[in-house]
Amino acid sequence: MVTVMVGSASHPVSDRLYGAFLEDINMSVDGGLNANVVNNYSFDGVYLKHHSMRARGTDRWRTQADPLRFWQFHGVSATSYGTQTRGEHGQRIETSCPALPLHPNSRYVRVTLPAGRRGANIENLGYNGGGKHAGECAIAISQGHRYDFSVYVRPVAGVVTLAVSVVNASGAALTDCVELSCGGPGDADASSASTVAARACDTDDTAHSNGWVRLTCTLSGMASGLGKLHIGLVPGNGHLGDCGYAGGGADAGEQRADGARADRDGMHADGVRADGVRADGHHAGRVATAPTAVSIAAPSISQSAAQSAAQSAVQLAAPAALSDTVIDLDCVSLMDADTWGAGDPKWRYGRFRRDLVEAIAALKPAFLRFPGGCITEGVTPGNEYRWKDTVGALYARRQQYNMWAFRMPDGSSYSQSYQIGFYEYFCLCEDLGAKPLPTLFAGMTCQSPYRDPQSIPVDSDYFRDVVVQDYLDLIEFANGDPDASRWARVRRDMGHPAPFGLDMIGIGNENYGEGYMERFDAIAKAIHKCYPSILCVMSAGLFPYHLSMRRAWNHARDIAAGRGEMLLACDPPLAGSRVIVDEHSYHTPEWFASQARRYDGYPRDSAGVMVGEYSANGYLAGRRQDNAHANTWASALGEAAFLTGCERNSDVVRMTSYAPLLARVPGKGWMQNLIEFDARTVMPTLNAEVEQLFATHIGPMAYECELGDAGHTRASKAAVGRLFASATGDESTRFIKLVNTGGDRIDVTLDISFGLQSLGARSRRDSCRLRVVRLCAAPEARNVLGAEDVSHRAVEHREDTFAMAGPPVRFALGLPAYSVTMVTVTL
Repeated sequence: MVTVMVGSASHPVSDRLYGAFLEDINMSVDGGLNANVVNNYSFDGVYLKHHSMRARGTDRWRTQADPLRFWQFHGVSATSYGTQTRGEHGQRIETSCPALPLHPNSRYVRVTLPAGRRGANIENLGYNGGGKHAGECAIAISQGHRYDFSVYVRPVAGVVTLAVSVVNASGAALTDCVELSCGGPGDADASSASTVAARACDTDDTAHSNGWVRLTCTLSGMASGLGKLHIGLVPGNGHLGDCGYAGGGADAGEQRADGARADRDGMHADGVRADGVRADGHHAGRVATAPTAVSIAAPSISQSAAQSAAQSAVQLAAPAALSDTVIDLDCVSLMDADTWGAGDPKWRYGRFRRDLVEAIAALKPAFLRFPGGCITEGVTPGNEYRWKDTVGALYARRQQYNMWAFRMPDGSSYSQSYQIGFYEYFCLCEDLGAKPLPTLFAGMTCQSPYRDPQSIPVDSDYFRDVVVQDYLDLIEFANGDPDASRWARVRRDMGHPAPFGLDMIGIGNENYGEGYMERFDAIAKAIHKCYPSILCVMSAGLFPYHLSMRRAWNHARDIAAGRGEMLLACDPPLAGSRVIVDEHSYHTPEWFASQARRYDGYPRDSAGVMVGEYSANGYLAGRRQDNAHANTWASALGEAAFLTGCERNSDVVRMTSYAPLLARVPGKGWMQNLIEFDARTVMPTLNAEVEQLFATHIGPMAYECELGDAGHTRASKAAVGRLFASATGDESTRFIKLVNTGGDRIDVTLDISFGLQSLGARSRRDSCRLRVVRLCAAPEARNVLGAEDVSHRAVEHREDTFAMAGPPVRFALGLPAYSVTMVTVTL
């Protein structure tokens, strides 16, 4: 029998101890939190052109502009246009354009329906994860749900009807079909059949210049299943009837059963030459690079008509029977109408998938760290995350390839559309009641192995005017007065006049070394010169070992002690800290359990600890990184043991957050994650169940928690070695967490003292209420997110409540093998 003694209060618990870390990895944002299920929604796709790991630096990491990727065009020719594109190193390259896009950062697709063609369509499969799933439909439809569709259109020649629906792989309708009619300027034929389009037009949108109009409609789910967005195209004011495949049979440019585009001769028609000539010989505009699928041709279109359509966005067409019908499309959106925050005017732009936000909210995060992670610093110069590219109207946001694309099956197909940007992240923090912790580029690219680590000189104009200024402007964006600050006006105009209450900021991610300390100091001094109360978070690198973190900790302790530059410290201290050091740990469950006393000996000064990324995935120990070994109960137990140490030392450990937070199945590049999901279902892992138990049972004070004498037998001593405990609470409540990482039951006696103050306050009470929650499973057990909504939860969950005499409180309790036990005692 082991005695667990819970005594007097020892110190306040950090009010930010349990948080969440959100990075766009594993398709967690685009393809996940982003409610828009259309992949490459704006025809702006920018992807990673990943070379062999044996290549070095920028030869390994290149940009590939592929604006029509993930779109299928049947019976039409499609050409990408815009005023600029992206070069191999991410640089902007000007391109010719027959008519202006919605914004200089935006491209669009010009679709030409050949004369005489009575039906064609374009389709999008959604986010299917690629690889063996690349040809699968991935848009989830539920019977009875409503789905909001929108698209920017610009008629160029003739009148066209868009018939919008979602169909399954066989072409059967999953939703009803809504027809939107759109005609060129001055087209009399359009006036009689454009009633739906006129009603759907967003008259408040400012992008109606240059002929653009935003059309919207609502689809109703008629059957449940996975499908694809299907937009039928009919010239004139015709009707498609049942919204099936317009145009029917195997015609020019139709989609083959294997998902490849082919013309009549079986040749792929999805590329252009560097001179901008389409595969069918028609001019596609000057293109500086030769990205795949910039133009897709329908061989039946006449050359003269195509050239004429490309000359002007507003040129009137010849009669429909004699000429092509031409239309420009951009920003195609389809999402479940029941998004997070639906109806709240602040959610004007990017929208969140409700069930994923609810899963995050269930963790009760006290803070949210975003947007990364390695995507913060980028994998090579030019790939760093620039928050200013992610705010404003969606079509104005400048897309970037996601460096985690190298873990995708094709090493490429993962783009950051920025439909979810910094404004949306701040709004999410507000709705969750979580403090925002944005982390920005510190002038150094990712220093992890196989990356392209390069640094911007501290004394350069770019470092001062861009890198440092981005921090200052972000603080103004979050907290500034709209009447006095340009960036605060951006926040107000996006729908949030009030400040977001930013009080901390991360300087770099997993950066380390003398060069990083130099950049940290330059950025921190600039911040504190203007905003002395902002708490700066310092990176300790990517390894969890004391030796590798020594430089960061020595510098942080100098800052905390007031040695050196006073402008490096937060003044006054925030949550007891003048500076925070961010430690990251990816190791084995055994290692995490061994670190439960890691912070017992840390100095109690004003340099706090943030465990900003942790996971018992065995990565640094060379353990297998595959789905079968990920998120096991053994890993959750190791993390639980570690977290008891964080609670006991919560006067120095200020914040913790698991990594990664989200992962789409399929689409995972990182095997072990906190919450997994697919198009229809959300499944928290066992690790999430443990974190939720800890985060939702935490008090404002930590209490002494000691393991008493278990006897002198070998078994008793072994039991103490695998038992981990912590206690928090307030005057009338105690939360005691007990973790048994071993394979044998441990019998314990809980001895809980409430102290004289509590006894005085509760003098009339002679009993207390106990609630005991147990989680246990086999070490190899794991939750499974299955196909067709068939999922499996592995943990055994048991809850008991009872009353007993007290205080003081003393009772016996059995801790099952491989278990986490939460005891709540309430006077």
